[in-house]
Amino acid sequence: MYQTDPDALPDTAFAPGELRWLVTGNTGRLLDDRRTPVRITALDLEHGYFEAEILAFEDTGARWLVPLEDVTRYQFAPGGESAGQDAVAAMTEAIARLDVTLEITAEPAAGLRSRGEIADAREHAGAWLTAHGVPDRIDPGPYIARCRGSDDAAGWLVAYLAGATPPGPATPPGLDALDAELTAGYVSSPGSGDLVRAHLIVLAELGLCGYRGKAIRDPASLEGPYSRDARRAHIIARAGFTQALWSRADHDGLMLYRGIGLPGRARLAVRTDTLISATFARPVAESHFDGVRSDAAALLRCRLPADRLLFTFLETAAMNRQFLEAEAVLLPGEGLI
Repeated sequence: MYQTDPDALPDTAFAPGELRWLVTGNTGRLLDDRRTPVRITALDLEHGYFEAEILAFEDTGARWLVPLEDVTRYQFAPGGESAGQDAVAAMTEAIARLDVTLEITAEPAAGLRSRGEIADAREHAGAWLTAHGVPDRIDPGPYIARCRGSDDAAGWLVAYLAGATPPGPATPPGLDALDAELTAGYVSSPGSGDLVRAHLIVLAELGLCGYRGKAIRDPASLEGPYSRDARRAHIIARAGFTQALWSRADHDGLMLYRGIGLPGRARLAVRTDTLISATFARPVAESHFDGVRSDAAALLRCRLPADRLLFTFLETAAMNRQFLEAEAVLLPGEGLI
């Protein structure tokens, strides 16, 4: 299901991740199941990130902004250059200044209002789809079978976000561009920089999910086309469109799957207030369930209504490039943990 390197070296051939290895040009690998190879390409001490270029597998060439303190999630070729004491001290200072945990509990009243706005946006998007000749019934089966979305649906989404104005505040311009950037970032690395993180925070402020994670480091991630107003409008319009589209395929509920690999022999931790990534394709879930480095795992299946959806592979171009996972991103609710 996913690319791997059968000849990957053992962990003993690498040095544990430490700040001293964060020097431009040094190579190492992420401590994921595949041990994804990376190269350090830049440091951003102002915002507390190092940039890692992905050197292999589906996401080759992607560049992730990784919090400095997360260097322990990597390992490095021991022959690389070592940063001096002053450089390590500067990185340590940046971590002390920026490594702040933010926790937002979703407020039920805010969530109720937001879900009402999504329902209005869903009705608006449904009328738009009808006016643009989209069939009343859609069979997603062939798309799920090949784990590849619909070019037509992706085009409808772009046109809708570029020109539609759902009920409520006017949709700011550029929601189609924001959607393209956001979903590409979500697919590649949700934790890269503040792009996706800021959206998760706004989702929590809308009462649609909880948030517990790193605080925003770059104020620009909530300004201009990335402002809170733009992000709120995008979330409402995007959820409304996705749900309206899938309601044309939701006759008895949508069957979704999730495979979870757990570290060591850990028990399944249940947290019900976060976004959930699932798949319409059971083989994709099974590939996560059968992860080679997981001693414990869970395979889940659940039939859910379309109003749980935020975005899916069917209409999201970014979910049909380097990874073909028939993915669905769900709002919190009962089912799939």
